Amino acid sequence: MSEVSYDIAVIGGGPGGYAAALRAAQLNLKVAIIEKDKVGGTCLHHGCIPTTSLLQYASVLDNINRSDKFGIKVEGVSYDWQSVQKAKNVAVNRLFMGLKTLLKHRGVETINGSARFGEPGLVSVDGETDIRTVRATNIIIATGSSPQTIPNLQANSNLTMDTNQALEIDKVPNSISIIGGGVYGVEFASLFRSFGSEVSIIEVAPRLLPRDDIDISKHLERALAKRGIKIHTGTKLEGVRRIDRGIEIEISKGDERKTIVSDKLLATVGRTANMADIDIESLGIETRDGFIKAGPGMRTTADSIYAVGDVTYNPQYANFAFSEGIHAAETIAGLNPPELNLKQIPIYTFGYPEVARVGYTEDEARQAGFDIEIVGLPFQVIPRSAINKEDIGFAKTIAVKGGPIIGIHLIGPDVVDLIPEAMLITNWEATAQDMAQFLHPHPTFTEAIGEAALKLAGKPLHAL
Repeated sequence: MSEVSYDIAVIGGGPGGYAAALRAAQLNLKVAIIEKDKVGGTCLHHGCIPTTSLLQYASVLDNINRSDKFGIKVEGVSYDWQSVQKAKNVAVNRLFMGLKTLLKHRGVETINGSARFGEPGLVSVDGETDIRTVRATNIIIATGSSPQTIPNLQANSNLTMDTNQALEIDKVPNSISIIGGGVYGVEFASLFRSFGSEVSIIEVAPRLLPRDDIDISKHLERALAKRGIKIHTGTKLEGVRRIDRGIEIEISKGDERKTIVSDKLLATVGRTANMADIDIESLGIETRDGFIKAGPGMRTTADSIYAVGDVTYNPQYANFAFSEGIHAAETIAGLNPPELNLKQIPIYTFGYPEVARVGYTEDEARQAGFDIEIVGLPFQVIPRSAINKEDIGFAKTIAVKGGPIIGIHLIGPDVVDLIPEAMLITNWEATAQDMAQFLHPHPTFTEAIGEAALKLAGKPLHAL
């Protein structure tokens, strides 16, 4: 059994883990990543990258199918699902190889194997051929998460897919029901609808994307319904069973019960932290609802142990993990970085339409005690909507009365690309009057943010 010493041992090579390792290496710290599968984690191999790849290909198909709105006729449109999957896999592999090269170039050692904690500062790595002991002054837990199961479906687990399995499906189903109307559920609903499936979403909360602003949720539900997606909110799953025609799903809403029959059933009800090999209690690491509590600097309640990414009780987005990983590395290096403001990291949903937000929702702002003013702006007042033949889109801006803008919410085509400006506005505490000075390129969808600021400042240009 060999033993090697490092300044930092990162357990898990997903976005949080590799971001921490890369930043630590920049700071001249000796760092190793311990990864039992492939660096890149869920995001690269089973999440963000493959999902967004398939959604991009779906967008191409959608644009072809609506080309007649522009006077362009395209006949005989079809797709080859195996080729679509191959294109996705090529993108994933290219990024995977690039990440491995980057880690090597930065001097980060990658150790393949399963990590287990021993005494403080020691990690045992069970590899393919031997057991290796890693000694590290600091340890960062970045073990990520896995799809959560639904308790009343465990007896019929062979009837359901999780998101990992849905990404590798060998044939687009004629119909699919999706349990969960959060980010994952909405993205997969959009994906399968674009490729021709009949789609139903079953969500126990009163609305889709229940953590987003209520007005955005309303616009999203209308847009998805217009695409032919059946939405069942405030609805409980009662049971499932196999029948000759596929899978029968029993649902209830209040006293009313009904059944849905679909070829496939996809569960997207959240994720659970990967902590099976972490002896939480003996290490003295506190948790909350099954996730590690990470305080300032991403420190856990155990000395010299940090946690980043999906394993923590923070939103499960790659950009959150990147920020947390960098923050942890800089904290360990003694840079005393500014405290992370997770409220100002953007949250988004891909598909058609896209949803993007930064800062407070209306409900959150009121609960926080802010005296607020709100402006809502339909994209139809933006000239680019007429050019692109888009009839959906909405921007909502929330500001403290007489003070800074504290929340920006967008739904529409490609609005995730607009969120960097919203981040600058909210992070630098710009007011509506500040923003009203900056008119945007015309005609573009970026004008939605500018027009909302003008309206909030009391001098709208194109809006009433």
